Amino acid sequence: MKHINKILCLAALFLGIVTGCSQKAASQPQSSLKPAVCNQEDIAIAKQFGYTADPQIFQFAADASIQSLHYTVYKLNQGQWEVQWASDQTLSGARGRIAVYSDTLPSGYTLIMQCDNICVKDELRVDNPDFTLPEESVFSHTSLNKEIPLESAQEIPVLLQQISADKQHNSVELDQFFNPDTFSDQDEVWALTLIFQTSKSSRQLPA
Repeated sequence: MKHINKILCLAALFLGIVTGCSQKAASQPQSSLKPAVCNQEDIAIAKQFGYTADPQIFQFAADASIQSLHYTVYKLNQGQWEVQWASDQTLSGARGRIAVYSDTLPSGYTLIMQCDNICVKDELRVDNPDFTLPEESVFSHTSLNKEIPLESAQEIPVLLQQISADKQHNSVELDQFFNPDTFSDQDEVWALTLIFQTSKSSRQLPA
């Protein structure tokens, strides 16, 4: 009986060790990107850069392999995405927040990235800053609204905006970024994407 009790105790100890290791592994932070609520710190940082409106906030947590962030503004042209502007920022930490301001679309976007107590501002401009919104047009907007896992070199659309003269085109879905032919040729459409990179080298804007 004592021999059986000893085996049971050893089995229970082994299970306890395995369970503890599993819980420890499960508690490790996962790389992810998700929308966040604008807080007082975001507002204070925005004021330092001259912004007063509430931005859209995206929060990320990355593993040690992620070294930089690449972001791109696209405009749809005859069913194909054309790069309007692109930029890179080296990450100074594993966690951060990205504030996105739509600067009277479609003149461009402003991004303010906060990472490890360092704040960086980037202005992404499009090719036609004098564009004016047509009369009786419909403006549609969508953005990332759930937490998603991060994978290096994966292009993630976080913002999609459309101006259409057709009132039936009054909504857009983020997944349409991967299917640009779902838009009408008469629509004005812009997209903002993020790529988390394992390299600190900058990507060049295509000529």
